[in-house]
Amino acid sequence: MIFFDTNVLVYFAINQDVRKQSIAQILIQQAIEKQTLVISPLIIIEFIFVLSKLNQLVEQDKVVSFFQQFVKGQIDSNLVLSAYQLCAQHPEQGKNINDVIHLKFAEQHCEKTITFDSDFKSLASFSTIKLELQS
Repeated sequence: MIFFDTNVLVYFAINQDVRKQSIAQILIQQAIEKQTLVISPLIIIEFIFVLSKLNQLVEQDKVVSFFQQFVKGQIDSNLVLSAYQLCAQHPEQGKNINDVIHLKFAEQHCEKTITFDSDFKSLASFSTIKLELQS
């Protein structure tokens, strides 16, 4: 299973960069075809938040509904505690708590994380999950 970071979904839906949108669309299409697409509840929440900030919430209704079918798992108290513990041991990661939660979710449900966010590199040493950074 493949965990897609919020920015991949945003590039998929909104043309902010033609090259990145193409990459996002190809990666997501491949994951759908292979039935390996996983979206966490927190990712869909962040996606909706970004759409709202970009004034694209209504325009992207069909995309939100489409992605909703791939939302799996849950963000439970144990997952949040695990993320907190990592941040407590590495306080510099506290400002990236959502990314740490993404990492912990991906560890439970996926083999790989795909993102355009270079900040994720700082988390790579805290996990054995494969990180694929798109540029």
